[in-house]
Amino acid sequence: MTRQARPSTDVSGLFTSGMATLVVLAWGAACSAPADHHHPLAQHSPPAITGNPAADPTLPPRLGRPGRLLLGCTTRTARGPETAELYASAVDFDDGRQSFFLKRLDSAGRESVYPLHGHFLDGGRSGIFMVHDGKGVKDGDAYRIDQSVNMGVLFLRTADSGLSAILDVFAEENVGEPGEKAGRPLGEYSCRWAEEGRRLSSQREHVRAQPNSGATPPSHWYRESDRALLTCRAVSPAGEYRLELRGSKIWPGHLGFLVVQTPVMEQPVGYNVHMLESPGRLLIHAHSFPHRTKASMLDTLEETETVIGGLLLVPAETGYTGWIGLAGSSADPFNLSFSRDATVGDYAAQGRAVVPPLPVTCR
Repeated sequence: MTRQARPSTDVSGLFTSGMATLVVLAWGAACSAPADHHHPLAQHSPPAITGNPAADPTLPPRLGRPGRLLLGCTTRTARGPETAELYASAVDFDDGRQSFFLKRLDSAGRESVYPLHGHFLDGGRSGIFMVHDGKGVKDGDAYRIDQSVNMGVLFLRTADSGLSAILDVFAEENVGEPGEKAGRPLGEYSCRWAEEGRRLSSQREHVRAQPNSGATPPSHWYRESDRALLTCRAVSPAGEYRLELRGSKIWPGHLGFLVVQTPVMEQPVGYNVHMLESPGRLLIHAHSFPHRTKASMLDTLEETETVIGGLLLVPAETGYTGWIGLAGSSADPFNLSFSRDATVGDYAAQGRAVVPPLPVTCR
């Protein structure tokens, strides 16, 4: 079946690939704010592009079919309980592009469904996933995936209290609305595996992947991103992760460059990111090839690995607090699919943690 145009993995081709983008309301002013300004979220500027420039209304609808429930998560809000469920696709390999679905039910009983891409890690003890797609609209026994642009992250982690999740989706239809979450801290969901969802066997025939090209063209992104907006820090038993978010000259209200230094890296690595805002929330959304150091600058793009995830932040007294997670694989998650018989063992064998799900502080 013909499918709608997909977002490009690396946004350096933004203006030629018709990349889908979501509106951002405040980052244009943030990029011109003083370097010591703690709250770029509090600035205001005209919105950037709304909608999907690559949308083609003449294309046939793309149908998504959630299948086996993998895990269910719940959290309690001031308005009542909310749930989030992660499903595998019901279709074998689903045209080579579909991995999972996220289904949310808010406290008012409103359902939202999004295609979800990403990786279980550490045998399913953690996971890093992204929403970078349309929204599902119920259509008989399936969901018609519209051509809106929605971005989000879902981080799974296992602690003494069990499996938990941090998640949020910046839906295009809600851009600019006040929202119920304004001023609230990030809520943590308590999660449980569904029956048989935790099986760990792994078989090669359950996975289809189209690896990245492996090319190493020049990258201009570091030169185009010379304004530091935020510096961030996360700590794990393995050591300290240090990050710097830089604003892009190409689209200062929306695109950025995230420079990451991990405990095991001799040199930093950079990723293209989208910077999205809703009231009381800031999402730094990564779906990028790495840019690595060739001399004194991150000037080589490596089409060897695709990294997804990002940071989900809320304002704090001296900047932001929240969560970070970045995962990489040799195939873009849009080019990775599984059979109906795949297990968490198959899912968890495809990616690696660049930065595991961790609390993060930024200023």
